Amino acid sequence: MTTTQLKVRSLLEELIERETGLNNENDPENFTIARDYALNKIKTHKFGRTNHFDVISRLDGMEEKFRVLATDALADALQSRVATLKELTDIGGANNFTPETLHLLLELSRDPIKYTRLEDLDLLNTDRTPEKELTWEDIIADDPLEGEIWDDVDFAAESSDAWSGDEVAVLPIRERLRRARDEAQTQISKPKKKKRRRDDEESDDDDDMDNGDVESFVVEGDHEGLEEMKDAQYWERRVEATDEEVDVALGGATRLDDVWLVSELQALREVIFMLLGHPCVLLKRGRDGDDCVVWIDPEELENRFALRHTSMKGFESILEWFSAKGTELNRIRAFTQTKEDSPEKQSFIAAIEEKLAELNQELITIEAKYVGQGSSQPVSLIALQSQLDPLIRPFASLCRIITNPPITSYLEQLYLSACALQSVNNIPSYIFIATIFFSCLRTYLRPIRLWMETGSIPLGGTGDFLIQCTKSPEGSAAETPDLGSFWHTQFSLRRTPHGSIAAPSFIHPIASRILATGKSVIFLSHLAPSSPTLSQDDTAYDLTYSSVCTSHLAPFSSLFLAAFNRWISARHHNISSRLRAHLFSSSTNLHRSLDALEFLYFSRNGHLFDQLSSTIFRKLDQKSAAWSDRFLLTENVQTVFQDHPCVDINRLRMSVKSGLFARPGSKDSLGRKSVHPLENVEITYQLPWPILNIVTIDSFAIYRSVFTFLLQLRRARYLLERTQKRAADKQALRIRQKLLWFTGVVVSYLTDLVLRPLSERLRKEMDKAADVDEMVTVHKRFVQDVKEQCLLGSKLQPIHRGIIAVLNLAVKFCRLQEGFHEGDKGGRDSRMRRREGSCSSDDEDMDGGSSRGSQASPSSRGGIDGLGGCRGGGEGGGGYRRGTGRAGGVC
Repeated sequence: MTTTQLKVRSLLEELIERETGLNNENDPENFTIARDYALNKIKTHKFGRTNHFDVISRLDGMEEKFRVLATDALADALQSRVATLKELTDIGGANNFTPETLHLLLELSRDPIKYTRLEDLDLLNTDRTPEKELTWEDIIADDPLEGEIWDDVDFAAESSDAWSGDEVAVLPIRERLRRARDEAQTQISKPKKKKRRRDDEESDDDDDMDNGDVESFVVEGDHEGLEEMKDAQYWERRVEATDEEVDVALGGATRLDDVWLVSELQALREVIFMLLGHPCVLLKRGRDGDDCVVWIDPEELENRFALRHTSMKGFESILEWFSAKGTELNRIRAFTQTKEDSPEKQSFIAAIEEKLAELNQELITIEAKYVGQGSSQPVSLIALQSQLDPLIRPFASLCRIITNPPITSYLEQLYLSACALQSVNNIPSYIFIATIFFSCLRTYLRPIRLWMETGSIPLGGTGDFLIQCTKSPEGSAAETPDLGSFWHTQFSLRRTPHGSIAAPSFIHPIASRILATGKSVIFLSHLAPSSPTLSQDDTAYDLTYSSVCTSHLAPFSSLFLAAFNRWISARHHNISSRLRAHLFSSSTNLHRSLDALEFLYFSRNGHLFDQLSSTIFRKLDQKSAAWSDRFLLTENVQTVFQDHPCVDINRLRMSVKSGLFARPGSKDSLGRKSVHPLENVEITYQLPWPILNIVTIDSFAIYRSVFTFLLQLRRARYLLERTQKRAADKQALRIRQKLLWFTGVVVSYLTDLVLRPLSERLRKEMDKAADVDEMVTVHKRFVQDVKEQCLLGSKLQPIHRGIIAVLNLAVKFCRLQEGFHEGDKGGRDSRMRRREGSCSSDDEDMDGGSSRGSQASPSSRGGIDGLGGCRGGGEGGGGYRRGTGRAGGVC
């Protein structure tokens, strides 16, 4: 690594440490990541060097501009300095960064003609040298000490006694100057401390200030105060008791020499130190490996300390109360020192630290009242206990929440604790816990608000989030490939292994609305990408203790749930109303899709349904093998509904399940002898993807079942209406009329009494639905009602099977009547074939038809088979006419 690279690396490390606080000691992993990232960015940057030609050109242009604007002085100053710069440095050099510096100055410049003052350039003059300090050597060199005035004179002979002891006064001037200079240097390097006399303190101060003595600034410490402070440390210096000071209630020590008297003020301050978390002498900290426990040693307390005018038992009792409170506070402080990754737990710790800071401030204020100057506050541990009890009691509830095993979240425990405290009228503790609860709730609701406003699951720590993405498509969670099932399959509520929602209990009643709001945002973003997202300013409502708990009489749970419901509803209603408007718009008209399903599957228009079914039945009766071709069926159904405004024929398909007519042991390969094969006829209508999230794919099974049921009823009626009417066969006419009446009653019941009222109710409830979830619920209830009332439910299956049996009976009756009709025409042909010895069957496909074969001829069995069939025309033909009474009787 080159020197330049090492220098860049060092500069980057210093920059990272200043900006982020990370270094190689406190967090080496993140520090290494940040440093390597910065080095990589510097190595692979895409920014080139500044074009020095462009910089010179801009400077020349600026100079020309100055001259045009009649500021020649400014132009000359710029020109001279640019020329000097070109002489001093190679601007175009590879290692010269002067162009970059000039480019930065050009970018930072603002209206130089207006704001530039040429007199400021004089301040940049670097030729000036600092003035040299005047010394004695310079003075002597300038004016030598020569002449009579500087001669050494001996004044000792003429001096008085007052000056006789001053040796310095009789020294030569040069020697005196040298000594003064040496003494000043000595005083600066090694200052001496002199003790000033109190009687001439002012005169000494004046002399010291005149001589520039450093010792004049030295202040001596307060030795008396230091001694008083040491005397106050009763654990270091024993305060022995006397007979007059010891009350008879002490009695704990056998000898007065063993008693160390402690004043009540000292005991009070010791208690406050302990409550602040500091070590003290009267109370010990740490026991059985638990550093949070505060306890007293009775034996040591009795043998070492005693409180004036208080019995030892009473002294121990009040200290035990304070030690119990100190243990609780120590456990809370120890909890705040733990490191948590969850934002909710971090906010919980921050709220506790805030409460501890308030308590510490109160304790310091109380202590200041007793130790302040001029304080006349009466000192009493019992009064201190009464004063601190309302301040410390709420921390007991908090300590129970912390020490209990975290079966549920701390947020839930705070909520339940607040409800319990209010129920027992412990209002101070209730307010204390409720305040912490709302501080933690603000952090807990932050990702929920993000989900409800943008539809985004927060990154990092999503394992505890209420919503989970059940699918993992590529890209963001909001981009799902299957839009038709997006609402039901993409997102879901996170649940515990026991099946409950993984969230506090107060979230459970409205968790589904939270989920629906976020899904609505994503749904709307796909449905209308240009639609603006929900912003925080649209529904500004904050959950705080002051805004929620407006009364102590109402239960906290009721107040909070009402406020929380308003907080959720503000966001939920906004996005849901916008989504409903898009669902009922012209592009994805929900009512239009519901009308299309009703026309296609529920025979809302009987004329169109008859056209569709008649075409199918006509091809089926013609024994056309191509009647089940899906292309022909699709063309037929699209032709029938092509003029209907509600149906988009491009989404419409019709088909028949292949290979389901040829049942084992059945000769009905074309499905002409019963209505069961019509179950295989399917009509498919592809709804728009937004509507598919409401009308789910599972519900189409009920739609197809109703369509099949109506098609089977129409099949029986179609055959009965086209059966040949014979005046002589009155009983057959009565049977036909009853079967027609039966099918008509069932069709009328389904269409007029079930499907139409239910469809009208569906439309009304869809208009009242607040969100997509409610629409889905309304449609599911509608489909379930249709299933039960159309006799398709499991409990009504016997009735449905009975109706299908009657319809099969009608088909067989119609086939029998068709056989009778064809029997009259084929009687003569049968006699001619019998003369010729022919015994072949006329038509194997007809049940009860007139045949001479051993398997199909009723006459060969000497009777009838099932409902239809009669003795054939083997006795001269015209069997239907002669056997009318017999056949009718059998029927």
